[in-house]
Amino acid sequence: MTLPRPFWLLWLGQTLYRVGLLAPAFLVLYLQEDGLADDRTIAVIVGLFGAGVLVGGLLGGVVADLVGARRTILWSQPVALVTAMLFLISTDIRVIGVLSLLAGVLSSVDRPAAAGLIATLVPHEQFAKAYSILLIGFNVGMSLGPVLAGVLLTVAPAGLFVLWAASSLAYASLVWWLPVDERAAAAEQEGSTLLRRTVLGLVEPFRSRVLLVFLGLTALLAAIYLQLNSTLPLHMRSEGLTAAEIGLIIAVNAVLSVLLLPLVPRLVRGMRDEVPLALAALLVAIGFGMNAFASGIPTFVAAVVVWTAGEVLWAPMSATFLAKRAPAGRTSSYQGAFFFAWNAAFVVGGPVGITVANAWGYELLWFCTFVVGAVAALGLLLMARIPGFAPVAAESKVER
Repeated sequence: MTLPRPFWLLWLGQTLYRVGLLAPAFLVLYLQEDGLADDRTIAVIVGLFGAGVLVGGLLGGVVADLVGARRTILWSQPVALVTAMLFLISTDIRVIGVLSLLAGVLSSVDRPAAAGLIATLVPHEQFAKAYSILLIGFNVGMSLGPVLAGVLLTVAPAGLFVLWAASSLAYASLVWWLPVDERAAAAEQEGSTLLRRTVLGLVEPFRSRVLLVFLGLTALLAAIYLQLNSTLPLHMRSEGLTAAEIGLIIAVNAVLSVLLLPLVPRLVRGMRDEVPLALAALLVAIGFGMNAFASGIPTFVAAVVVWTAGEVLWAPMSATFLAKRAPAGRTSSYQGAFFFAWNAAFVVGGPVGITVANAWGYELLWFCTFVVGAVAALGLLLMARIPGFAPVAAESKVER
């Protein structure tokens, strides 16, 4: 069964947005080159951006369920466009700090909304396939974006923000043609206040014992995977690899993701919900654990191949797991809770990983990541024993 045209509009819009989205690494380089911030101030700017990412995913899911996923994306894009333009003219570091916080929010607020839109655009049995394809576009955009940003930073630094603004406009233009949200009208007729509905949307995913365990295990796995952004490149550098070699090794992850994601729905067909999640966690654990024995390009690449296989399995199946268990009208909130747990792990996992590596060495760090990942895999496998594990019946949660 082919996916509907509105899905492909969403796919193209998100892919283009990821190409132009402002990345914190290039924001830092821009501020350094223009002399707008010193090292201490840049650390605060990066922290504000990260805080925005953390909050944006959670709030994006709740807002999408309150006013509609399509509206959430449409309303966020003009804000992104204005934020990008304000970066162009701002020299006051306090204003740049506020804009960085907004940029973090805008980089994640659409992701749970997009997952919620998929639940309304495709039949529930095609969710895993559609989400896998959406992630291919996400990875393509996130791979092309740094290349364009690097060129722009060299020839025309202001182009970073022009590109972001243009991609926001393209995203909004494409999402405009999607079917109008139906959930928003129903929400307006509810007797509860907007504040009460917002609070309920924030806390509801955390009231389920199954979801609470799943989100906790998600945070453990994310703390391992997100070493990719902190200790892994530092370890590679300590082994004598150049920045270009490190970039090529990490690029293997993006290439494999694009190639393998379309295979996931077929590979997991017939598996119980917890099995692909546990298998994904185990692959991530083994892959990062292999870094303890890595000292050159071939061994680091071998590790990347293994943990990328886990990532490729985890990303669509975790979203599918949540979509199956979200009550009607709460798909985006549940996805937002997932992004909150995942991003929160980076806040903790990065500093802890660096501390362990500096104090006891990279070998012990990677051994610890293997142990933690194996524990997460076992926990995911045993999750099926928790009362209420079964998914919500499809006929009772139709959002179409």
